[in-house]
Amino acid sequence: MNEIIRVNGAREEFLPADGRHYTLEEMYKATGCDMVQIVATKDGRLMVLDEEGKLKGRPVNQVATGLYLYGNQDPIVGDVLVCEERNIE
Repeated sequence: MNEIIRVNGAREEFLPADGRHYTLEEMYKATGCDMVQIVATKDGRLMVLDEEGKLKGRPVNQVATGLYLYGNQDPIVGDVLVCEERNIE
C-alpha cells in the first residue's frame, strides 16, 4: 500500500496521479519539503522523506522510524511517503 504516514501516526493512502510513478512535485507535496531523500524500509518498500527535516527541527515520526531499515540507529522526522519501488523512476 502506498501511503503518507503523518507525524501524529495518521496514515492515508496516496497514489501517483498517473497511476504509475510519483512526480517530484507529488513527493514534495506528500512530505511537505523541497528536497527529498529516499531510504529503504524493513518490508521492502521505499520511504520518501525530507532530506533537511532534522535541520528544520521536525518532530520524530515514530511509525515511520519503526518501518525504517535503520530506525533503531537513526530516527525519521516529519511526514513521509511510503511506496513500492516501481512507483519511483
